[in-house]
Amino acid sequence: MLPPPPLPLRLWRIYWTILLKVKRIFKMENKIFLNPLHPKSPKNPWAFIRVCNEGETLQASLNSILGAINRGVIVYNECTDGSEQIIHQFCKENSGFRCFEYPFQVAQVHHLRCERERKKGLKDYYNFALKHIPKGEWLIKIDADQIYDAQKLKESFALVSSFQDVVFYFRLNLHIFEGRVYLDKTMPISDPYDHWLICNQGLYFKEDIQEEDEENVFSWELLQIPFVYNTLTTNLNTWHFSQLKIGRRENVEIKDFVPLSQYRDVIPKDYLRRIDLDMLDERRILSFFYPQKSYIAPPPPLLFDAS
Repeated sequence: MLPPPPLPLRLWRIYWTILLKVKRIFKMENKIFLNPLHPKSPKNPWAFIRVCNEGETLQASLNSILGAINRGVIVYNECTDGSEQIIHQFCKENSGFRCFEYPFQVAQVHHLRCERERKKGLKDYYNFALKHIPKGEWLIKIDADQIYDAQKLKESFALVSSFQDVVFYFRLNLHIFEGRVYLDKTMPISDPYDHWLICNQGLYFKEDIQEEDEENVFSWELLQIPFVYNTLTTNLNTWHFSQLKIGRRENVEIKDFVPLSQYRDVIPKDYLRRIDLDMLDERRILSFFYPQKSYIAPPPPLLFDAS
């Protein structure tokens, strides 16, 4: 059997030209990704932070990311608990961070339909923050009610090898009762793929309505990713304290939680494999709230009346 006829010289030239361009792009991407100081490197992301009355956790949250993140945008609105002062002081001490006040009222996830006429939506709030992140640079969503393990967070940035990669993060839902750490009994883990490390390539937020009737609306913001992306996941690197916030903690009941030491009873096995033991260390977690002393936890409060 005779071999196929050789390709015309012109086609070979086109082939080698394309191959050289691909190699050049790959070499350029690799050079960018390996340089933690390059503005377009995933190892040098912008922190994407929004704040509204997060005073209980805000300082600890911001301090916890400093070992991993050197720059960020902090947008805040309607703060009445001292959060604004904490933000400005933090930005003054850390010049890579910038803060902006959002000058509008924002309708919450659950809101009355009539509020939509006089308040902005969460998508508007998020898009306002997003516009301060340069195009083509990386950002990571940071929530002020979460405290981060900076080293584990930093290690997750190294997972990225392409501008099409997106790293998604899950979180451990905790609360503090009388100086002890407790774990949410029914939802110990949150993993809705709404926290990410991603390149700002045409990103924007839209409203995602979950439920609505004549009077009420239940909706949130939803990130729109206009390119085909590769999903990457990582081990746990954050603790979530959503119920410490003003307006929420008053309605929290200890019966809905279990002591952190009982984590094996409530955390699904698939997630336990992705959680290092030091992320379940109660004294370590409490040290973020009590940094000035060697914290010795008191005995846990009773879950029932022993009498």
